[in-house]
Amino acid sequence: MKPLIYLEEALRQKEQALIQYVRYMREAQDSQNAEIAALFADLAKAEEKHIVVIRDQLARLSGNKDLLNRYQQISRDYAQHPEEALEH
Repeated sequence: MKPLIYLEEALRQKEQALIQYVRYMREAQDSQNAEIAALFADLAKAEEKHIVVIRDQLARLSGNKDLLNRYQQISRDYAQHPEEALEH
């Protein structure tokens, strides 16, 4: 089913964008640029919201509830250890 393939690709792209925004945010923090760090933090939050919507639609359309559990675990890991979670 093509819509699932498109959603999966969009999800991968959003995940990569999220990782990049977090990296850019950290670089800005390291260079003491709070304004740019806040910008990238906001962009990362927006990507997280997109990821949730796409993930939920994928799970609903595919009937794969394990997909939700995987992302819940990643979110939990990220909240506890942000630097390690990005390696997943």
